[in-house]
Amino acid sequence: MKKKRSFVETAMRYRGIVFMLCCILVLFGVYGLSANRKNEFPEFTVRQGVVIAVYPGATVKEVEDRVTKPLEDYIFTYGDVKKNKTTSMTRDGMVIVQVALEDYVYDKDGFWSRFKHGVSQFKSSLPAGVLAIIVMDDFGDASSMLLAIESKNKTYRELGEYLDGLADNLRPLESVGRITRFGEQKDQISIYLDNDKLSQYGLGYKSVAAFLSGQGLVNIAGTLRDGEYNHPIYVESGVNTLESVRETIVFSAPDGSVVRLKDVARVEREYPDRTAYIEVNGNKCVMLSIEMKKGHDIVKMGKEIKQVLSEFESSLPEEVKMFRITDQTEVVGKSIDDFLREILVAVLAVIIVVVLLQPFKVALIAASTIPISIFISLGLFFGLGYEINGVTLAALMVSLGMIVDNSIVILDDYQERIYGSGTRWRAAEHSAVHFLKSIFSATLAISITFFPFLVTMNGMFSDFVTTFPWAVTIVLSISLLVAIFIVPYLQFAFLKPKTKKKSKYSFESVSNFIYERVLRTCFRFPKLTILVAVICVVLGAVMIISRPIKLMPIAERNQFSVEFYLPNGTSINQTSAVADSMKCILEKDPRVTYITTFKGMSSPRFHMTYAPQFAGENFAQFIVNTESAHATEEIIKEYSEKYVDHFANVFVRFKQLSFSDAASPIEIRISDGTDENRKVASEKVKNYLRGLPGVYLVRSSYGEPLSGIKVSLDENASKLGVNQFSVEAMLASRYNAGFPIATLWEGNRNVPVVLKGTHADSASFLNLENEQIATYGGLSNAPLRQIAKFSPVFNEGTRDRRNGLPTVTISAEVSPGVSANDLALKHFESLKKLTASEGVKLELGGEAASVIETLPGLLKGLVVAVAMMFFIMVWHFRKIRIAFTLFSLLSLSIFGTGVAMWITDMDFTITGVLGMVSLFGIMVRNGIIMIDYAEELKRKEHLSPKNAIYNSALRRMRPIFLTSAAASAGVLPMMVSGDGLWVPMAIIIFWGTLVTMCLILTVLPVAYWGVSCMKFRRRKVISD
Repeated sequence: MKKKRSFVETAMRYRGIVFMLCCILVLFGVYGLSANRKNEFPEFTVRQGVVIAVYPGATVKEVEDRVTKPLEDYIFTYGDVKKNKTTSMTRDGMVIVQVALEDYVYDKDGFWSRFKHGVSQFKSSLPAGVLAIIVMDDFGDASSMLLAIESKNKTYRELGEYLDGLADNLRPLESVGRITRFGEQKDQISIYLDNDKLSQYGLGYKSVAAFLSGQGLVNIAGTLRDGEYNHPIYVESGVNTLESVRETIVFSAPDGSVVRLKDVARVEREYPDRTAYIEVNGNKCVMLSIEMKKGHDIVKMGKEIKQVLSEFESSLPEEVKMFRITDQTEVVGKSIDDFLREILVAVLAVIIVVVLLQPFKVALIAASTIPISIFISLGLFFGLGYEINGVTLAALMVSLGMIVDNSIVILDDYQERIYGSGTRWRAAEHSAVHFLKSIFSATLAISITFFPFLVTMNGMFSDFVTTFPWAVTIVLSISLLVAIFIVPYLQFAFLKPKTKKKSKYSFESVSNFIYERVLRTCFRFPKLTILVAVICVVLGAVMIISRPIKLMPIAERNQFSVEFYLPNGTSINQTSAVADSMKCILEKDPRVTYITTFKGMSSPRFHMTYAPQFAGENFAQFIVNTESAHATEEIIKEYSEKYVDHFANVFVRFKQLSFSDAASPIEIRISDGTDENRKVASEKVKNYLRGLPGVYLVRSSYGEPLSGIKVSLDENASKLGVNQFSVEAMLASRYNAGFPIATLWEGNRNVPVVLKGTHADSASFLNLENEQIATYGGLSNAPLRQIAKFSPVFNEGTRDRRNGLPTVTISAEVSPGVSANDLALKHFESLKKLTASEGVKLELGGEAASVIETLPGLLKGLVVAVAMMFFIMVWHFRKIRIAFTLFSLLSLSIFGTGVAMWITDMDFTITGVLGMVSLFGIMVRNGIIMIDYAEELKRKEHLSPKNAIYNSALRRMRPIFLTSAAASAGVLPMMVSGDGLWVPMAIIIFWGTLVTMCLILTVLPVAYWGVSCMKFRRRKVISD
């Protein structure tokens, strides 16, 4: 009967078809590399939005009671809202609520659509003075590029026109999404009414304002229907220029005399005093934020934008300059280029390792599987819709050293079989068939065990690792198929038996000699070997536990942020003076290239975890660009603590960009109790933190008191026909930025016409006392001091709430090298005891809260991954005892991980955990290779367990060493790259694989022998 042909032999016989298909897939991968979408990271679902309610004239306490609490109660009626992360900040006249959504919410657009509809109906239940409720559901979208146009002499209107032209050129690009403008200052026509002149003509403030408010409107006045055609009727506005505004008649007497606006007011076209603006290098600046549409290639978009910018910049006058403040397209492009370069170096490193440790032809065949597997994988990424980003490239690099593992094992077995009695053809086929189950189980153990993290982790971290398991699985699966279908024929065609005697001084001979003696020693002292292994595991666990926890590292960028926080009520002029002083200091540093200044406002979100601040006139921010990422780190270390107290009553915060979403490294949240209790407790916490070494810039969210003036109407007000509403309306119109009453249109540009008081921009208390108030319905005027009393008041500047409860947050920064998480956890109990007498509740925030929230899911994923490995081993060996032996020896990876972290002084990170899982998989693969051969020797050669595992260890030492060396070499470029995000994973794989390999080669044989002896003794007792 004819023997059935195996699928490996079928592939060898029809090699032409196999190689042709392989070439097609490789070429498709080359195309996919260039055509696939590229990004720095996978798309994150930012489950956050902002709700802003405006209630002018109300104090912080009034806003909290009348608006904040009802608004929070309404928001919490939605089940998708994450209450414990929803915060509100109540200010004078407004409240800002940051709404966080649950991690399971992926259709955030659907939620915000429903929410906006509900809020529009809810507004009617709030006080009539609440002007608007604004919902911003795009708060979490990050800018792909920030462009600035600056000039010293051009007006803001001229700069705005240049911005129009730039936006018009960028809008046709298919990849460009939302374009947002920042920093523009609109000119306006300001009308400064003169109370004395109004009195002379017997006119009132209200009557003039009411008359002017009807000017400048363009509406359909009616329709003339003549039976054949409908003719719209338009009334042309008589107010369309500055002069026409001045000539507007505001009163007409019966005798035909008229009073024009210029007779009772000063009318000027001007730019209002700036309360929020942007500067670059000290010059006026307007900015454009460009976001990419989802599903597009950010690198390609960057090239298209730069081409448009090059053409547009040539049309600008010499005195107008254009800058790219932040450019995510360039960051991603450089990151992708660096990764590809590291992959190329890694390929060369693996090839060198294989060539050094194997005959040249063997090494060449093994090395050829690397580019084949990589390009086919890249083609599948493209075909399956997986973009090329930092995560997929990291998965590719981690898998790089493992790609050759399957091929090395098959090649190693083939080199032994060709010296047997069979033909080379059969040897090539049997080497692949023989190891198919082993390498399949090993590949399965490495790839499938990353998937539990998709279930156990939530939020941003889940989005971060989503593509990693799939990418690893694709790469290792392709390498398995290449090893099974392509390597057998290549080894048959190019590898033939050689009679050349091996040198006793070759690397293989020397390593075998040393290993044999070490193995004999281990078998001679089995208990000591196991004891040493146990000590190593305990020591490794101690090393890991002692390391600081920092799940997400800093982002290495050539820019950083500086934030300035001044007391509530500080004017923009004072804020500007402080910011300008710091800017002069930074500009003297040669490492600083340029500084973008935001005064009275915050920058757009230019990094995925950098949340914009809700600023006022007491806030300023810099985006500082430096010559390199290293320069950024140096400046942060040098300046952050040096200038923290440089300005009186000013918090200056130097902030390096980070992948962590914690607002501050250390946060202590104080809730419950009374206002006074929380205030006292916050002072105690601040004083305690200030006494800790390495802690600086300790601050409280409990805003400084806001100084105000209380106006109390007396009996005379009622006698003169003056009520509270008329006084509030008068003061609001005269002591404010202005009251819009009309609009002029110049083409597509609108020019507001604003009614302002003469003391709107600058006034003293004396001006307020003497302010003329209309009495008797406007027939006469009286100074405000005659009908009211004045007294100073000090109200709270801000009130914060979290989860619907009043909360005070104490924040602090830490010096480089200090673990904020460890520090907070170490002193938290002491802080609770310190504030126990105040009856308040303390809660950890900052990095510690992020760790507490994320670490359990991370550890659960690790436990489930290890459990899955155990079941894979049970399925593979069909013997629970052997599976449990290898499973228990996975603990040796703890020592390898601990040594890796100790040697490099590494923190415990999320990517480090991924490295540990990779290390577990590598160890399982090595154990399977060794134990499978031992079982085969017991079954076919009838060797004792001791002799079987001893011979198996000597025979399998070479492939285990080769595969471990290749895995370490594959991540070496990543390890030396300095990328803070992926270096921890590379370090654990590199050092952990080498250390664990030594343990698996010495401890596993002894453990297998011991377990087999226990089984033999048990059988003997039963038979006796």
